[in-house]
Amino acid sequence: MSEPVNPIAAGVASAFKSLRSRVGLQEDRLDDSEPAVGMLAGLDSVRELVANGNSVPHAIVQAVRTAASMLNPTHSIVADVSLSLGLSAHDLPGSELYARDLGRRREVLLENWDRLHELRSAPPPGTVPTLRTLRLEIETDAFTALAVALTDPGRQWVSLAPSAAGHGTLRPGGHDTGSAAGMPGARPDTQSGTGLIAGQPPEPDHVGSTSALSRLRRSHFPRLLDVFQRIAQALRDALLQDDEGLGWPHDLRKGSRPHTPMSTAYAIKVLLQLEGFLASDLLPVVRSLRERTKHDGGYSARSQKGPRPEGTAAVLDALHRIDGTASFDTEFAAMKDGLGDFEKTRPFILTTVLETSVQLGSDLDLTRSLVKDLLATRRQFGDGRLWPEKAEKDLNVPAPSVVHTARAVRALVQALTAWPPDREHEPLAAEAWAAADEAAAWLAAEPRDLTNVSENIDRQLEQGKGVEPVYVRHFTAAWVVKALVSAGLPTSYPTVSNAVAQIWADYDPERGLWIWSNGDLPVWMTMDAVDALRMAAMATPVRSGAP
Repeated sequence: MSEPVNPIAAGVASAFKSLRSRVGLQEDRLDDSEPAVGMLAGLDSVRELVANGNSVPHAIVQAVRTAASMLNPTHSIVADVSLSLGLSAHDLPGSELYARDLGRRREVLLENWDRLHELRSAPPPGTVPTLRTLRLEIETDAFTALAVALTDPGRQWVSLAPSAAGHGTLRPGGHDTGSAAGMPGARPDTQSGTGLIAGQPPEPDHVGSTSALSRLRRSHFPRLLDVFQRIAQALRDALLQDDEGLGWPHDLRKGSRPHTPMSTAYAIKVLLQLEGFLASDLLPVVRSLRERTKHDGGYSARSQKGPRPEGTAAVLDALHRIDGTASFDTEFAAMKDGLGDFEKTRPFILTTVLETSVQLGSDLDLTRSLVKDLLATRRQFGDGRLWPEKAEKDLNVPAPSVVHTARAVRALVQALTAWPPDREHEPLAAEAWAAADEAAAWLAAEPRDLTNVSENIDRQLEQGKGVEPVYVRHFTAAWVVKALVSAGLPTSYPTVSNAVAQIWADYDPERGLWIWSNGDLPVWMTMDAVDALRMAAMATPVRSGAP
C-alpha cells in the first residue's frame, strides 16, 4: 500500500476517500462547507480555473479529471470509476461503470478489468483483484497517486515489482521511463515552466547559468516549506509593542490587544519549530517575556488572578527551548507548587504540566507523580478506560473526550520515551504504556468526531474570593494527529490522514494562519497546527535505498 509523500497530499487523498461514496465526485453534490471540498478548492489548478470564471464545483471536477487522465493506466482507471469521473464513458456504453452506487461501480470495474486496460493499450497488472483488495488497497494507491499529481506535478508514484497477487507496491519517484509492470513513460507536462521535475537536472552546458535556473519548473502547489515561511511572516506581522514591551496577543487579527506572556510563548514556540533556531529579531521579545514573570516566577492567562501551573508550564516550555542550559528553578517551583487537588482532576492541566516536566527532565519524581495523576483521571467507557474532560467527583456519567484522550496519549508517550531504566518504577511504566496503547487504538479504530471543543476551568479561589473562570479551546484534529503519530502510526493511516485534512480545512492561506469557527485567529491554534503537521511530515514512512 502506498504512503503519501507529504501531509498536503495525504489530506487530498483523504478528501477523495470521503467523496467517492454514493454518486462520486459530481458538481451538484460538492458542498463548500464540507472539509473535503475546502481541501480541493485550495489546489492551485482549481483556483486558476475559478479565476477564469468557472464555479468552484466545476473547477474541482475538471482539475481532478485532468489529473486522473495522466496517471498510469491502473491508477487512472480505478480513480476514474471510484470517483465516477466519466473518463471511459464512451468505451463501455450501456454498462453501469458509472452507476450511482459505489458498490455497483466497483463490481462493474472488476467485471471489465482486463477490457478497460486493453482499451488503454496496457496489459493488466496481474490477475483481477478481489473486491476487498480493490477497496482497501488499490483505491488507496490510486487516490494517493492522484493527490500527488494534483499537489506536486513534478512527482509521480512508480510501480515496483508485482507482488504474489500480481499487484505492484508503490514508491515515490520521478517520471518513469517504462517498466515491466506496464507503466507508461513520462506523462505529458501540463505545467510547463511551473514545476521542478525530480531527477531532471538542467542541461550540462548550462549548469549554473541564470537561463538554466529559469527553465527549472518549480512545484505548482506550495510546498510545506513555503507554507511554513508564510506562517512565520504572518506571526512577525502580528507582533505588538507597547509600554510593557514586545509580545503577541491571544488573537492574531490586526489590532488585537493586549499581548500576554502565554500568547508570546506560543508564538515563539511556533517560530522555533518553523525556523529551527532563535532568530536575532526575537531576542528583544524573549527579554520582554522574561521581565513579565510574577514575583514568584509564575505566569498566568489573561483572566486569571495569579500564576497558575498550566500558564507557567506553557511559558517555561518556550523559555527552555530557547536556552536549555539556563536555570529555571523559580519558574519550575511555581509550577510545581500550583498543583493542588483541583488541578489533578483536569487532564488538560495535567498533560500541559507533564509535557513541560518531561522536557526539563530535572524532577523525575514530579514526572512520575503526574503520570500517576493522569492515569487516575481515566474513566471506564465500554470495555476500556479513556479520558473525559474532567474527573471531578459526583459527575453525571461524563462522556469520553477525543481531544483529552489524544492529549493524554501524546503526554504519556513523551514521558515514557524519556523514562529512565529504573526497575523500581517499571510497573508504573507498564501501566502507562498499556493505557496509551489502549487509548490510541480507540482513537484510530474509526473516524472520530474532530469538531473543535471548549472547556471551562472554574477554580474556587481561597478565602471565599469567588470563582476564577478560564475558557479553554482545543484544536481536536491537531491533537489527534500528534497522539497517533506519537503512538507510531504513519501519515497514510486513514484516521491520521483524515485529521491532517481537517487541519488544512481550517487554514487560511491568505492570512497564513489558522481560523477558529468564529473568525478568531488564535495563536495557540497555529502552534498546535504547525506542531501536528511537522510530526505528520516526519511520520511519512521511507524505504531504505529509495531515491
